[in-house]
Amino acid sequence: MQLKIFLNFLFIHSLVLSSSSEEEDTGSSENESEEHHPKGAAHGHWGYEDQDEWPAAFLYCSGKSQSPINIDTKAAIYDPRLPSIALEGYDLTDGSSLMLLNNGHTLQLSLPSTMHIVSGFDHVYLAAQLHFHWGTVEVPGSEHTVDNIHFPAEIHIVHYNSKYANLSEAVNKPDGLAVLGGYIGVGLHENANYEKILSALTDISIEESNTQIPGFNMRHLLPKNLKRFYRYNGSLTTPPCFQTVNWTIFNDTITVSRKQLAALEDTLKVGFSQHLNKNFRAPQSLHGRQVLASFTDASVPEEGLSKVLKRIPNITLFISQRRKKRYR
Repeated sequence: MQLKIFLNFLFIHSLVLSSSSEEEDTGSSENESEEHHPKGAAHGHWGYEDQDEWPAAFLYCSGKSQSPINIDTKAAIYDPRLPSIALEGYDLTDGSSLMLLNNGHTLQLSLPSTMHIVSGFDHVYLAAQLHFHWGTVEVPGSEHTVDNIHFPAEIHIVHYNSKYANLSEAVNKPDGLAVLGGYIGVGLHENANYEKILSALTDISIEESNTQIPGFNMRHLLPKNLKRFYRYNGSLTTPPCFQTVNWTIFNDTITVSRKQLAALEDTLKVGFSQHLNKNFRAPQSLHGRQVLASFTDASVPEEGLSKVLKRIPNITLFISQRRKKRYR
């Protein structure tokens, strides 16, 4: 009789352990996937439509060093000691293969750690991935703003400190991340380098789908002039909003055609039918942080004044297109 009771006890105990293990596994799975399946920040999931709820579910999102920010050009402090950004390993061969992913929040391209920033910081930073933020025709979607003006889109190239084993280990460390940011505007011509990414969008229109694209020179995704930039300490612009990012925002813009930008705005889906767009966080308060600049307002880019003047038709085109859309 005692043996029977003991065996029943062992059976019940094993069921409890099994149930507990399943709950732990489920919780782990949710934590790993919450970044890709927004169901409301109050439940530990998030989306761009509920940004005000992020701090309730993610403690760091209410911190005093959050990103993105508005860059007030008159308040930025010129610092001649800021070292220029130097990149190595960005010229990937077309023999390499890169994974392009629609993760439900952004368009992300995985990058090899052979790409790195060798100058500009106290440590070497290795590339991990790049991604984009964009809006719609009516709502320009850059995350960082300049004098409260949004650009049509923004690219972020994410690097982690080489003193750490990988991005996961570095992401919550004070000196863990360095992100290079570039503004994307509308130009008169198609951008051949961006087309190498954008041409594959139809293959990953469904959330959580991915494809492989050939490698190419990633340096061409950034402005030609890397000497003019803003620098400040901030955070990830998505939950969990770790305040571990050394931000570099380049002053010069990259341009793509209106058709290319439309492909970014209209192709990718969240779920089965909702368009993936307006995936940008609102500018956050500086809370006394300084924004440094590697240049002064009076300085002229190395490529000369003629290059600056060439941008005027692009700006005119963008304004004209927005007016036509408004009055249709």
